[in-house]
Amino acid sequence: MENLREIGSRVIFNFDDFSLSVSQGIVLLIGVLFIYFLNTIAKRIIGKSIRFRALSERLRMIIKKGVGYFIWIVGLLILFKIERFNTKLFFAYEIFSSDKVSITVQKIFILLVVIFIVRLFILIVEYSLNRKFDRDNIEFGKGKSIIQITKYFIWFIGVFIAIGSLGLQLTFIIASVSALLVGVGFGLQNIFNDFFSGIIILFDGSLKVNDVVQVGDIVGRVKEIGVRTTKVLNRDNIILIIPNSKFTADNVINWSHMDQKSRFAVPVGVAYGSDVQLVETLLLECAAECKDVVKTPKPFVRFEDFGSSSLDFKLYFWTNNSFFVENTKSALRFLIDKKFRENKVTIPFPQRDVHIKNSN
Repeated sequence: MENLREIGSRVIFNFDDFSLSVSQGIVLLIGVLFIYFLNTIAKRIIGKSIRFRALSERLRMIIKKGVGYFIWIVGLLILFKIERFNTKLFFAYEIFSSDKVSITVQKIFILLVVIFIVRLFILIVEYSLNRKFDRDNIEFGKGKSIIQITKYFIWFIGVFIAIGSLGLQLTFIIASVSALLVGVGFGLQNIFNDFFSGIIILFDGSLKVNDVVQVGDIVGRVKEIGVRTTKVLNRDNIILIIPNSKFTADNVINWSHMDQKSRFAVPVGVAYGSDVQLVETLLLECAAECKDVVKTPKPFVRFEDFGSSSLDFKLYFWTNNSFFVENTKSALRFLIDKKFRENKVTIPFPQRDVHIKNSN
């Protein structure tokens, strides 16, 4: 028993008049675990509330975050009171000190509080803007871009406040960062290119969330526009992370930029001697029967050319479902093949002349 008391009273941390013993450390650890447990239980109780579940997802997140921050701050203050910590001495403890910088526990604590407040403020602003955009019928993609820019601006202000809370001089930070960037500038060129490209995309509105775009051979729907990269969902339901510089440097097709309806075509060849008027009628019937082909503008058929082995036609149509247009094209081909068979219209095989040379 005496040995346990001796171990419990052993000092593991000492700073001026402030000290932390083994027993106090154990109580502090148990207290932190209890606060974590209490926070988890509180969030579960709130989550099961019928009134809480009736709220929007963003508002539920704000309430959960707010309750969590409140429980942690109040719990730690109560724990310090129970342990009779001399908080003034504890917060005055220097973690790092130099000629120009002095970082204490108090400054770290203020930094964490600032980060918590900024994150909570961003959630509230995002929720408020989403409600306003829904009320004013603002386009979804445009609203997302405005929210993203606003979030970056708030974080920018928050970083300056956090720097001030640490007692760091802005000129010192700029000088340090500048020296670092000069040393690794060549290696970070692509990153900065992506960063500024992201800012351009967000501000000029040429690319928005939910737009269907094509970059090279990649076709996908924009899910999220970040500062450095953009997340695109392709037709295989796979998220692709594409550097923003691709959207500013390469040729990009935005199928959703002007109108939700986009025009596509299905080529088909028929045998020489076929009734071209019948072919046109059958192709238009196929377009009318396909559910993903819109009625206005009307589909039309173009007699493209007299090919080497066929009469070449193209069925042009418009669709709102440009993201899955390959499925629409496939459905049209099934209908075309069926109607051509029913009406004895032949799709010819390619004809090739083969010359056999006798070496004798």
